[in-house]
Amino acid sequence: MNRLKRRKFIQYLSFIGAALPINVWAKKLTNTPAKAFNFMLLGDLHFDKLMHHDMDYLKEKYPNDIQQIENYSRITRDNLSSLMRVSKECAIEINAKFFLQIGDFVEGLCGSKELAAIQTNELINYVDQQEFNLPFVAIKGNHDITGIGAKEVYQEIVLPWQSKQLQQPVTSANNVYVHNNARFILFDCFNEKDSLPWLRNVIKEHKKDEQLFFCTHIPLIPYDARSNWIIYVHPGQEQYRDEILNLLARHKAIVLSGHLHKTSIVARNTPSGNVVQVGIGSVIPSLNAPVKHHLTGISAYTTELVNLEPDFSLPTLQARKDILEKEKPYIRHYEYADFCGYGTVNINEYNEVNLSIFANADKAAWAHINLTKLFNV
Repeated sequence: MNRLKRRKFIQYLSFIGAALPINVWAKKLTNTPAKAFNFMLLGDLHFDKLMHHDMDYLKEKYPNDIQQIENYSRITRDNLSSLMRVSKECAIEINAKFFLQIGDFVEGLCGSKELAAIQTNELINYVDQQEFNLPFVAIKGNHDITGIGAKEVYQEIVLPWQSKQLQQPVTSANNVYVHNNARFILFDCFNEKDSLPWLRNVIKEHKKDEQLFFCTHIPLIPYDARSNWIIYVHPGQEQYRDEILNLLARHKAIVLSGHLHKTSIVARNTPSGNVVQVGIGSVIPSLNAPVKHHLTGISAYTTELVNLEPDFSLPTLQARKDILEKEKPYIRHYEYADFCGYGTVNINEYNEVNLSIFANADKAAWAHINLTKLFNV
């Protein structure tokens, strides 16, 4: 990522064709071909209110999550409105075509189907109240289906909501959304047995002149202390992970992921080429939260990443180190920082993908990067 002063940065972009700052994007869009477009990218939101939960249920089944629920309820109350307001302003300024939210839009763990329905409907109503006047595409996160009745609520409320947003039938969390010259594979990473055969089939529809985005709540490529929080990580699944990595590499897919509430850009090599992955979170602890642990360069990708969270899951410490050690030879680009916020994605007239990342609810971008160039590092 390049941290150049504004004037110098704009001159640099005119030379390499990378992402433009928001106010320049807005001026340029009117002069670009119809296929060029922008969209908004949001990570985990964990929409929550204490009244959404049966506290006796939590004390019995999820006592370790009570503090987290209290925190997410505070974040929803104090910070979410600022994130939504700034995201809406940004969407208008860059003429975004839709919002893509990468899972865990609610906290879940409500304790009954009735409370889960209330929480989910309140989130949907909250999104409607923002008057984005744009589709709000939300993929499945683990919290969206956790707790009594949550899976039923997902089927009965979330899928019909997403059908309206996508303006197409949605009967599963596995879905495909196409906009202009970009194809979005919305992947259900909590149904691994069925999702991989589904992926093998639908990826065949990807056209050579389309940019492919693989949207998964849980990352595919490990990048921090929780290196075991990736899909197809369990013993006996190695062949499936290798298959999906090579499949995405052949199609030059950009992976959009959440779950870890961190920011990262990773390029991983395979025998079929590179896979590029973005990690993002939108659970903003405070509007002036600092950016912590900013790491850059492949030399920073070591087993020492486990020390970013020294107290996390000590019984899995060696296993997490082993995962990072195994991945390290394949890493071609690495940047990581501990913060949440939002992003904008531009597919330009050359079919290049440019990402701008914003910390917290800031209006000035923290960084910009041309993701397409990472296929060649």
